[in-house]
Amino acid sequence: MNKLKTIGLSALAGSMVLTSANAVDYTITGDAAASYTGESTTTSIGGEGVALDTSIYLNAAGSLDNGWDVGYVLNLDNATGAVANTSAQGAVTMGSMGTVQINQIGGSAVNAIDDVTPSAWEEVYGMGTLSTGTATNLAGGDAGFFGSSVNSGSIQYTTPAVDMMGTTVSASLVYDPNANIGATAHKSINGGNKGMGYVVKMSHESGLSLGAGMEEIDSDNLTGATAGRESKDESSVTVYGKYAYGPVSVGYQESYQDTLDGGRDLEAEMYSIAYTAGDVSVSYGETEVTTKAIGAGSSQTTDGDAIAISYTMGSMTIQFQRSEQTRGTKANPTAVPTNVTMDETGLKVGFAF
Repeated sequence: MNKLKTIGLSALAGSMVLTSANAVDYTITGDAAASYTGESTTTSIGGEGVALDTSIYLNAAGSLDNGWDVGYVLNLDNATGAVANTSAQGAVTMGSMGTVQINQIGGSAVNAIDDVTPSAWEEVYGMGTLSTGTATNLAGGDAGFFGSSVNSGSIQYTTPAVDMMGTTVSASLVYDPNANIGATAHKSINGGNKGMGYVVKMSHESGLSLGAGMEEIDSDNLTGATAGRESKDESSVTVYGKYAYGPVSVGYQESYQDTLDGGRDLEAEMYSIAYTAGDVSVSYGETEVTTKAIGAGSSQTTDGDAIAISYTMGSMTIQFQRSEQTRGTKANPTAVPTNVTMDETGLKVGFAF
């Protein structure tokens, strides 16, 4: 799950200095959450755990002399036990000319729509996915594979929102010279493939929202990771629809990936329903993720479902989720699938400050 906050938009790569701004506001916010997770699976021992996750968000926002808005956000998180920079973006909003944004770590428009189905806490696969063992090129139960390749070390342009007959339309274009690798450090060498991302979003005053995205990765004429594969570009697409009526919201989404250099292709289908009444939200969702076979290999399909509950009281939020995943492996369409399962229960108490 992306822990990205709405950013206040920042100067590009340090080339536009904030000293020329009329005024710059610096804010520090944060949150802390204590959580318990229990897991059982047929592929490993499973177990239980208690964790404390704290985050600090550093934000800078201001205006330049020409009226453009600038800002920057940095997220420091210790979810793994060590403090790490888990999110960093900067952007310039140029009024009617749109917004230019640098995604140093996370925050791209394509990754923002990897899974938009409504949930009271995590996605169905959000607490964890079925292990794929030594097959590292398999997706397991993660349906949110779309948008991850150009999510860091990229630059994007987003058009101003346009209103037409009760419908608001916006679009984003993302370019990443180091796709599938991550952010490129200052003066370092580009070691990845070039990537592009495209997003179009529409929302109607009736409560209906539609969106689509595409991600393309250039293989640079490289040889596939496995002998016998030919160089092949990667193409991923996703489409979604959401509808909100009063306290009820529903969502449906499909994603597909034609994987780089002859790797296993991926398909995902997601849908969910959520109900919110005051400070309480309840949701139920299902996903199906298929990892295609290569040659004589086996395909895998992972089915997941989850129910989540959230209650907010002032700055405190209590969340509960129960999820189940089952993966079936088939060598061919007539074979009997080999099933493995995983059940997870999570409880989190969070405080914002």
